[in-house]
Amino acid sequence: GLLSALHKYIGANGSIVAYNKSFEENVLKQLALVFPDYEEWISSLMPRFIDLLTPFRNFCYYNPIQQGSASLKKVLPAVTGISYDGMSIAKGDDASLAYLEIAFGNIDDVKKEEIRRNLLDYCGLDTEAMALILGGLYKIIG
Repeated sequence: GLLSALHKYIGANGSIVAYNKSFEENVLKQLALVFPDYEEWISSLMPRFIDLLTPFRNFCYYNPIQQGSASLKKVLPAVTGISYDGMSIAKGDDASLAYLEIAFGNIDDVKKEEIRRNLLDYCGLDTEAMALILGGLYKIIG
C-alpha cells in the first residue's frame, strides 16, 4: 500500500520538503490513526518537514504574477515562468474529481487510462514544482 511504499522510499534522515506542510502532516496523522502500525514511523517524520510555502506566505519573496496568492499554482510561474496552463488537469479540485471518476465512475478502461495519465502529469508537475521553486530561490539569493 501507500504507507508501505513511503516507508520503503523515505530514508531515515534528511529533510522532507512540502508545500503547506500542515496539510501533509495532517494527512499523515490521519493515516497513523487508521494504520497504527505506522504511527511511530509517521511521528518520526514530522520534525523533518520543511515548508516551502513559508517564504511566500510571509512575503519574503513576492512577484506581482502571484496576484496576492502564495498558492503553488501562482508561485511556480512567478519564480520559474512555468505554469499549469494547458494541462488537462490543472487544479487540485479537478485532480480529486478525476480520481473519484476513476475509482467510482462508470467509465471504460481507455478513459480510465487517459485520466490516470493526466493525473500523473498533474501530480508530477506538483512534485517537480517544489524542486523548481527551490532552485529558483537559490538563483535569486545567489
